[in-house]
Amino acid sequence: MRRPALLLTAILLACHPEAHVEPAPRPPPTPTALPPPAPAVVEREDLGPATVERVDVPKDSPASFVRAAHGTKARVVFMPGLCSNAYAYLLAFPEAARAHGGVVAIDGDQPCGEPNSGFRTFTWSAALQRSRIDAALAALGATAPSDGFTLVGYSSGASIAQMIQERWPTLFPRLVIIAPPEDPTVERLAKARGVVSMSCSLDVPYRMKDATNRLNAKGVPSIYLEMPKCSHGNITDGERVFSEAFEWLDGRGV
Repeated sequence: MRRPALLLTAILLACHPEAHVEPAPRPPPTPTALPPPAPAVVEREDLGPATVERVDVPKDSPASFVRAAHGTKARVVFMPGLCSNAYAYLLAFPEAARAHGGVVAIDGDQPCGEPNSGFRTFTWSAALQRSRIDAALAALGATAPSDGFTLVGYSSGASIAQMIQERWPTLFPRLVIIAPPEDPTVERLAKARGVVSMSCSLDVPYRMKDATNRLNAKGVPSIYLEMPKCSHGNITDGERVFSEAFEWLDGRGV
């Protein structure tokens, strides 16, 4: 009985093909929308305010320094003037110092006044002061950048900085000289790749402006920057002025 029933069904379908209806295709599944990617989280190191620190130098007075933004590398060397204190000067531009590769500053090798007064002065010897700079950098664990240091000197420190740059122009190709006691010697600076001359507005701006003009005339790139409303030995608006100095020197690729 089962076989005749199957035959009958087949005959009916053959005579009436419209009776055979194919099932409608199923619509494709609606894709599930993926959630938008989460925004990337950029981790930024909170460095906090730049600070001036001290490092012990064997057989010498401690050096002062401002760390670079990442590590203790120093791109700038600072030398103050007669009977000065390097630490106090760095307090005037720590953010600029940090932003431009870090600064190490040495005090003079001779006490000025009372031995423990904190004020010192330099012996006028390029070789001696170069060795003391090397010792301070070694104590800090810093090595020379591939393009050398920027050397900053104030007053008598500027005079000694010129002597050092003349003897080691490759190691110290860039100079910031602030109101040395004598007119800057253009011939001495002939090998410098960039010189910023600087003065307080109430000090010797005319001499430092003249130095810039004479340097440029000899083919040594130079600019003049002025600190407002201050006299010799002081720093005003230090963050702005020193930032401009370092940015100009670094922007020239010198």
